[in-house]
Amino acid sequence: MRSTSAIVILTFCLFPLALSCGCRAFWPSEEDAIKALDRDAIENPIIVPMIDPDWAMAAVSDELDDYFRIAREERIRVVDGVITEGWIETHPKIGSTYLEPWRRDSTFGFERAHATLQTVRRWAKVRLIPSQGTYFLDVKVYKELEDLPDPESANITARPMRFDGTLDRNKDDLLVVQPNRGWIPMGRDFSLEQKILKNLAARFKEKCGDQ
Repeated sequence: MRSTSAIVILTFCLFPLALSCGCRAFWPSEEDAIKALDRDAIENPIIVPMIDPDWAMAAVSDELDDYFRIAREERIRVVDGVITEGWIETHPKIGSTYLEPWRRDSTFGFERAHATLQTVRRWAKVRLIPSQGTYFLDVKVYKELEDLPDPESANITARPMRFDGTLDRNKDDLLVVQPNRGWIPMGRDFSLEQKILKNLAARFKEKCGDQ
């Protein structure tokens, strides 16, 4: 009986503390979860040496090309003695599933399982920001979920047609065709960001060791 009373008292004492911590006490963010699972996680952005800008942009492009198709880029330039920021952005790509082990855009675990069960796409943007003889290497991988107007395997439409001769005033709406299906933003893919960051950090370290 005493042990039961002690548990009740302890629960009432800890409950206000849990409320003060907010939802993060019970449901940490995805970034915190990644860091908790991966003790070798590195900061994003990271600082890398300011070496040959052409080599740096080529290294970033070569790394991103392993996961996505490059859409556009702005190369590092020197304008009036000032080094400008360089960045590379990719096209969106449907996430690889467990049936596509040769593709690398979905990391194994939750991300690949999610892409197997849902239609998910990702795209990335990497920035090289010059700062006092170094670069800030910033990697962002964004994730989106497909937003369908109706279930893909539905047997009826969202607005069933009538066959009793009543005038359908919204018939013209059926002629409207959506050129693109929508996508719901789902934040960022921190696991893939960590993978790209670590690979690029190793490339920069190796390049500095060769010089």
